[in-house]
Amino acid sequence: MMRPGVMQRRGVAEAAGWGAALALALIAVAVVASTSPWLLYRDGDSVVVALVADSLRRGDPQDWALSPVLFLPETAVYAALSMFGLGTTGTLTLNSVVNLLAVYGGIRLVAGRFRAGARPVTGSVLAFAAFVVLIVLEVPDGMPGFHLALLTATTTYYSATVVGTLVVVGLFRRLLDGAPVACVVPVMTAVVVISMLTNPLVAVWCVLPIIGVVGILLLGRRITPRLAFVAMLAVAGAAAGGYLLRAPFAGNIVAAGGNYLRPDQAGAAVAHLAEATGATVSRWNGVLWFAGLLALVAASIIVGLRAWRRRDAAVIAVCAVAVAAPVASAVLVVVAGTDADRYLQPWAFLPILVLAVRPPALSVPRAAGVVVAGALAVGGIAAVPVAVAAAGRGDTDLSCVTRWVERSGRTGAGQFWTVRAPKLALADPSQLIQVDNTLRPYDWLVNRAERRGPVTFLVEDAASVPFVLPGGAVVADTVECGRYTILDFGSRVLPLGAPRN
Repeated sequence: MMRPGVMQRRGVAEAAGWGAALALALIAVAVVASTSPWLLYRDGDSVVVALVADSLRRGDPQDWALSPVLFLPETAVYAALSMFGLGTTGTLTLNSVVNLLAVYGGIRLVAGRFRAGARPVTGSVLAFAAFVVLIVLEVPDGMPGFHLALLTATTTYYSATVVGTLVVVGLFRRLLDGAPVACVVPVMTAVVVISMLTNPLVAVWCVLPIIGVVGILLLGRRITPRLAFVAMLAVAGAAAGGYLLRAPFAGNIVAAGGNYLRPDQAGAAVAHLAEATGATVSRWNGVLWFAGLLALVAASIIVGLRAWRRRDAAVIAVCAVAVAAPVASAVLVVVAGTDADRYLQPWAFLPILVLAVRPPALSVPRAAGVVVAGALAVGGIAAVPVAVAAAGRGDTDLSCVTRWVERSGRTGAGQFWTVRAPKLALADPSQLIQVDNTLRPYDWLVNRAERRGPVTFLVEDAASVPFVLPGGAVVADTVECGRYTILDFGSRVLPLGAPRN
């Protein structure tokens, strides 16, 4: 039985770890909100969770056209946080903090239990600090190069999949560490099922790497056949089950699988990776970012090889997944022939785990530790008003558009990257229909049930492709709203074509 004094010290250590994580998360969110407000609050993809949650809250009819990602955990979290009444930007900001704290929680799970010679809380804080450093080095959004850690601060760029992957890796480590199978496997299975249900990308980020690592451990006689079978069944069986549970959502998933597998474009994907790498190392912070990632990957390989000699299956597994999953994500990008950097996020959140399982042996004087803790506390407190100010900063251009649309009482249309933020800001989002430049309704991350008409005006900005208007359509009035322009056709109705996705 553990002595009360030991339990108290461990409780204090855990509380200190979470306190440090909160301070780091607040600092990171303040930086992101101040330097990348477009990505956090108005990006066409970033606002989908808020649109879904608001639509559910209003009790609107639901017929969403979604990508293969269903955003189920993300929507549930955002909806819960919206009950605090902070408004859209305030809720998105709070959601960012929650996302990052969840990342710390996943890291802490990976770090393992308290035991002789282990420093799981120290390792977890170091790993999370490394992740926050990567975020800070990536900002602002729009800077050339990779932005992988930064995406976790959003509600839609796979934050739930990032956290789910970390949790599964952590449970896998605990299983190899001797935790009771009856306790670990049901939770691991549930997390894999939910993760696969909401985003099949977890198969590449987590399921396949773990299966491969289990095979290596089994061949190397680092785990028993029984444990290997249990681990494989827990992840592979759960992944299959989660995928089958996607069947009821088939009518909402408008993108065919073939849209995401284009091996004929592999050359273009490789060229994009090379271009993004070059752009990253063309700036000083990008050089630090890239060097840090390479150092973490190298450390994962070294620590993993040393653990192999010690026959430490748990550390081997974490280090192997930390290397294998990023490589698998890069292979996916090439095979898919895509320029979607977001698929590469394992490079940002998995190699840091080496710091959690094998924190560097540093002898820090007590006074220095107190100074660091104080600096973190001050930084976290100072970050709050910065984040609040960023969330509360008005968008006069957006307000101009929404005010005009609401006063008009009519229905207009706009293209995806232009109209998403105004739709979110409107009390009735159906006043703006999402279309392409040929005036065909664009069914992508939008509620098809809210479509209405007739359309008598268009909203455009610098991201809009020039509209192809029907013959005889003449703009009756042009309203300038900063970066937005409203083309008002008065009583002329613009006919919409057949919907497309």
